Amino acid sequence: MKGKKERSALEISYLALMTALLLGGQFALSMVAGVEVVTVLLLTFSYSFGWKRGMIVATAFSLLRCFLFGFFPYVVVLYLLYFNAFAFLFGMLGRRKTTVPICPILLVLMSGACLYFALNGVPVSLMADRLEVFLWILFGLFAALLVLYPCIRFFGGERGIAEELATVTVLGAFCTVCFTLLDDVLYPLWGGLRGDAAIAYFYNGFFAMIPQTVCTVITVGALFLPLRKIFDFAAKKL
Repeated sequence: MKGKKERSALEISYLALMTALLLGGQFALSMVAGVEVVTVLLLTFSYSFGWKRGMIVATAFSLLRCFLFGFFPYVVVLYLLYFNAFAFLFGMLGRRKTTVPICPILLVLMSGACLYFALNGVPVSLMADRLEVFLWILFGLFAALLVLYPCIRFFGGERGIAEELATVTVLGAFCTVCFTLLDDVLYPLWGGLRGDAAIAYFYNGFFAMIPQTVCTVITVGALFLPLRKIFDFAAKKL
């Protein structure tokens, strides 16, 4: 039986190691557009270790990354808001060990919105053709997830594990979209962008959303289960 001081030291070590993994993963892949491992690592860590520890790591990561990428107050605020909410969501989800029935509804809404604007166009002229192509890509991605979701749940092996995998994959993709949308709202307000400048910033973020969302689906779908086994084993030591 470990003493209180030993458990505290072990917990601090886990938190520090996880923060280092997030920083190292982001730095190593920072030159590859749209490819990242922060989402799957923080998602699985929060799922196994709980929302409190997940939020500690999210806060440390959001602040310490400034030493690698520079100190930009807006980025710090964005990261603190998003990743703490992200860690809380998946920490609570892991604590309850349950699935989220709203996932199919989210997929229907997201794919439906992309299809609507792809067919009817977006009421702006700047890069409208390129935007339409990306909307079709997003629609295809969300529609594929909508088909795969029940397949994973009912044909993915052990029922509980398959349901968890389907749920975290969908929610991970949804959160990735939310991160870009939050950025597209906060930065124009923070930087005082107006008119075409704000629209151009939105487009730039929207186009980056596509590879990021695809990357999230692939990494979470492939790595969640093996990472969860590792993190669950480590969490039992506390």
